[in-house]
Amino acid sequence: MLRTFAAPVAAAVATILPAQQPAEGYAAATSTLPAGASNVLETAQGTLYFDGFQLQLDPGGGGVPLLTFPSYTFGSFSAPIGATEVLFGESSNGGVWSVPLNGAPAQLIANVPFNYDAVLLDDDRALVSAKTGGYAAPLNDVVFVDLLTGQTQLLAQFPGASGPLAIDAAGDVYYATAPATFPAPSGTVEVWRLPRAVVDAAVLSGQVLTTAAATLVVQGLDAAGDLAFDDHGDLLFVDWYQGRIGQVSDAAGSNATIAPTLIDYAASSVSATTLQFVPGANASGAVYESFQPARGTLLVHETDYVAVSRLRALTAARPTLAASAAAPVPAGPFSLTVTAGPAGGLGLLLLEPIAALGPVTLALPGLRQPLLLDGALLGSTSLVPVTFDGAGVATVPLNNPGFAQGLDVTAQVAFVSAASVLGSSTALALQVGP
Repeated sequence: MLRTFAAPVAAAVATILPAQQPAEGYAAATSTLPAGASNVLETAQGTLYFDGFQLQLDPGGGGVPLLTFPSYTFGSFSAPIGATEVLFGESSNGGVWSVPLNGAPAQLIANVPFNYDAVLLDDDRALVSAKTGGYAAPLNDVVFVDLLTGQTQLLAQFPGASGPLAIDAAGDVYYATAPATFPAPSGTVEVWRLPRAVVDAAVLSGQVLTTAAATLVVQGLDAAGDLAFDDHGDLLFVDWYQGRIGQVSDAAGSNATIAPTLIDYAASSVSATTLQFVPGANASGAVYESFQPARGTLLVHETDYVAVSRLRALTAARPTLAASAAAPVPAGPFSLTVTAGPAGGLGLLLLEPIAALGPVTLALPGLRQPLLLDGALLGSTSLVPVTFDGAGVATVPLNNPGFAQGLDVTAQVAFVSAASVLGSSTALALQVGP
C-alpha cells in the first residue's frame, strides 16, 4: 500500500499554492498586546514585553513592571535564562540585564554598545550580536558574555550591519548577515553556522572567529530580522523585505534549502518583528510541519509600529475525517468527509474492518515530514481515490450493506498536496451495524 501511495508523491510537480496567511495546513490564533509593546517573549509565568519605559510581565489581566527606565529606551532583545529569568538588552545605553520573573530586582550584567540580539549557550553564558564599533563600522561583533561575572569577550565578527543569532539542538550557533546599506540589495543575506566546539574553543583561547571558521548554510535571502529553530532542524526567519516568515528546511543538517513561505504579510497592515518557537509534547511522533498533529507553536510578534501590537500563535492543523451518520452507522448510504485538507490535493481513503490500534509514524525517503497512519491500516488493501476541492474538503460516498452483529471499521485518508506535501487525516473508528 505504501509503495502504491509513495509513487505519485515522488512524481508530483511542486506547484506552490498562492501565498496565504497562514499557509495551508496550519491554524493561527492571535492575542492583543498593549500598543507599543516590543521584545515579546512567552514564559511559563506569562507574556513578557517592553513598552520603551518598562519591561513588564503579564500573567493574565495586566502587566507587572520588572525593570523601569527613567526615559524612553530602545529595547533590543528578550531571551530566556532557564525558566526563571530573562536576559534583556537595550541599545540606547547598551545595557544587558538579568531580570528575574518573580519580581526580584533586575541586575545590570554588562554593557555591550548597540546590542541587537542574543542567544544563551547555557544558563550562565550568552552571545550578543552588537554593532559595538558604531553604525559606520564595517563589521558586526558577536560578543561572549559571562552572566555570572559580567565579563565580555569579542568572539566573532561578520561583515555588515547587526544580524540575528540562533542556536540549534546540538548547540551550534547561527548568524544571519545584514547588509550595511539600506535598503538592502536583494538576495545578499547569508546564514552561517559556527560549530559549538569551535565556539567553546574560541571562548577559551580568545580567538576572534570569522566566516573562515563557519559553514555557509544558505545564501540569497532578502532579509532575516530574527531567527528561530523549530523542533526538527528547520530555521525560521523574519523577511521584513518581502513581508513574510520564511523557512530554511534542514538548516541543522547537510541539505539546507529555502522552503515555501510560512506566513505572508505582503498585503497586511502589520509586520512581523520577532519569533519564538515553543516545543510541545510529542506522543504521536509528529513534527512542526503543515497538516501534522498540533505539537509545537511558533509565536510571531506582529505590529504596525503605531497602534497595533499582537502575538500570533501558529500551530500545525491536521485534517479531520468524520462520518455523516452517528455510530452505529445504519444500513444504507452514508459518507465520510475530510475537512481542512490540502486545496486541490489527491489522496486515498484507507478502510479496514478492524478496531483502531493507534498511530504509527512512517518515514518515507526524501520527505521531511512523517506519514502518520493508524496501525490497523498498515496492510490495508481497501483504497478509495480522494480528490480535494479548492477549500480542502473531500467527501467519499459509501454504502453499508448491513451487518447483523455490527462491525468495527478503521478509516483514514492519506494525501499529497499540490505542493507535494505528504499528510494524513485523523483516523476514524467506526461501528457499522444492521
